[in-house]
Amino acid sequence: MKKTITICLFIITNFSFSQTRTITGVVKDVTTLLPVESVSISLIDSNIGTISNEEGKFRITLPENSKAINFSHLYYKLETHVLKGNETEIEIFLEPKSFVLDEVVINQKPGKTLLEEAVDASKSKLEKSLLLTTYYREFINVDSKYTNFSDGIIDYYVKRKNGASDLYVKQSRTFDLKDENASEREKAILSVNLNDVRKAVSNAYSFKMVAQILKSDKYNFGVETKSETGGSSIEIITIEPKENLEDEFIYEGTVTYDFKTKLILDINLRFSPEHKKYSVIHNILIAKVKFNDIVRRASFKIDGDKYVMIYSQVKSNVYLKFGKKINNTFESLCDITTLNYKEGEFDLDKSKKYKESSLFTNGNKYTEEFWKKYDVILLNDAEQKIINTFK
Repeated sequence: MKKTITICLFIITNFSFSQTRTITGVVKDVTTLLPVESVSISLIDSNIGTISNEEGKFRITLPENSKAINFSHLYYKLETHVLKGNETEIEIFLEPKSFVLDEVVINQKPGKTLLEEAVDASKSKLEKSLLLTTYYREFINVDSKYTNFSDGIIDYYVKRKNGASDLYVKQSRTFDLKDENASEREKAILSVNLNDVRKAVSNAYSFKMVAQILKSDKYNFGVETKSETGGSSIEIITIEPKENLEDEFIYEGTVTYDFKTKLILDINLRFSPEHKKYSVIHNILIAKVKFNDIVRRASFKIDGDKYVMIYSQVKSNVYLKFGKKINNTFESLCDITTLNYKEGEFDLDKSKKYKESSLFTNGNKYTEEFWKKYDVILLNDAEQKIINTFK
């Protein structure tokens, strides 16, 4: 009984400190002064964190006695900002990492084998028995017009190393463009399952798209080693389609991993532009579907002896014919950011486990303006304008 009470208190007070302060700011490249996206921002000696958006902007809420914040990025030097007095707005300038130039590194193994080893090492290191508190959001665009948005604070209880999770939606909100086709659009979206909120973590943990590529014989794999002047190194696997392929569902992009640990740090994959013309219409359940584009991004962080997912994003562009009213192109953007995590085994209330495939189904269920209070990835100016059109 005491254990259950303690866990419930943890979930309820996960972001509620007796005294807190919120820091907002922007992260820029010190040389170009341009904003830096996807910077991992975390409180030192804590699992609390967030990331910067496309405009380099961020917000993080900290205990009042917090001393410093770390700013880390794959291609920039770690920056530690010591908090001063009662400051609540900061501007951070990151210095690009200096990599050793003209260094030839001979790999005895082919790129595909190196990537297989990185996937195996990463899968084995990702923790199970982990409670990930996340911010999840999803945009739907139909024929170049935004029609739906949802976001929420979701706890994923990861029980197995493949990322299989129970999820508990703590708070959520939704916006829908109300017109005569609104209900048909919702049915269409659910029929092809553009994004399954239940699988948002497991898809990242399983390295699903990378695994599909590795099972295929249709790719070439290049290897580039980048060594910092301080001694640490990363390896970048470049994935390219072989020549003369006339297939659909062909990808290209990069996977970056830490040279020493073989742990994957960054995934950036998408449909090969040269092969989109080979996409054809498929029959899925009662719908006809053509996949025009898919983009997959994910970031992982080595946190001491821990290895955790910090960000995952899927963009998809799909033509969909469904019933008599839906004959449209749907574009979906779905991303999930880890805000906090806690290890252990948890006796959660299974009756409250979320079982729907879409967060839209949960509707508006919130007790506070979580999108303003918690360490969510901030909407950029263009995205905020989209939200305003729904009001």
